[in-house]
Amino acid sequence: MDKTSGGNAFPTQLLYERIGGYWLTQVIGAAARLGIADLLAKGPRSSDALAAELGVSADGLYRLLRGGIPAGIFQEVGARTFALTPMGEGLRSDIPGSLRDMAIAQSDRAHWLPWGQLTEAVRTGKSTVRAALGTDIWEHFARHPDEAARFARAMGNLSALVAHELTQQVDFSLFAHVADIGGSQGALLAQVLRANPACRGILFDLPHVLEGAKALIEAQGLTGRVELVGGSFFEPGLPSAEAYLLKHILHDWDEDASLAILRHLHAAAPLGARLFVLELVMPDNQTPSPVPLLDLNMLVLVDGRERTAHEFQSLLARTSWELVRISPTQGGTCIIEAVKR
Repeated sequence: MDKTSGGNAFPTQLLYERIGGYWLTQVIGAAARLGIADLLAKGPRSSDALAAELGVSADGLYRLLRGGIPAGIFQEVGARTFALTPMGEGLRSDIPGSLRDMAIAQSDRAHWLPWGQLTEAVRTGKSTVRAALGTDIWEHFARHPDEAARFARAMGNLSALVAHELTQQVDFSLFAHVADIGGSQGALLAQVLRANPACRGILFDLPHVLEGAKALIEAQGLTGRVELVGGSFFEPGLPSAEAYLLKHILHDWDEDASLAILRHLHAAAPLGARLFVLELVMPDNQTPSPVPLLDLNMLVLVDGRERTAHEFQSLLARTSWELVRISPTQGGTCIIEAVKR
């Protein structure tokens, strides 16, 4: 059997590793839940000492730490003594752009159980969330506020990764008001406002979601500059602003729903208003990319999809928005800028 050109492993060995990929997801998720990265932030520690501090099985924790080596998050630097790798640092809760909550959310039942029925999603072309959880994912989060809070924090941390580039590429000082539509806890809006002291913000989301936003807005010292507006972007009467943010919203919805969101935004926007859609863009060619896997995630979870640049242009044109430009960021998210003429 020929070896693969990319390394020393045989194709069947590589396939076996891929088949067991869900083990790595759960190893990383368990490490995140236990907060191991925070405990290792100051340097290596023995597995026994960590187990005693966490109140867990010493043998079980040692085996988890050892399993974190092929996952790339831990390294064994002495007998039963472990340290964080640079990748593992991303699981710390005290760093900008932390992925700890994302690791927990991706291994929670809201994501994990529907993905176990991927074959059915392929057969039907429909989300498997209702079959797996008994309801759609948004109602599931409404019924399980702890999971919803973790997911919101995970999305907020992703916002931190793109916010710096957004504020570098866009001069928000040109706008008196910036409205973040479906902005969850307000992490993205907060960073835009902190970088542009003259701007005022509008955070729009479902009322129960905004309950979790108040603490973040207060912690950022932005209480007097942010108006919290509860509602649904599927209904008319969205707030008016000179600039709108729409981050990772359209990929949650099918074509008809996405068109409805964009039409309601257009109706609310004054002439000259700018819309900044922050989404992954599906490559038009065969360039290796994680976006096709994220597209499957949208199929499984929400009947949504990732879209090509042409598909975004079509959505905007059909709702009377004029595409200005599509600008990539280092993290993969693109800034899709449109204007109301």
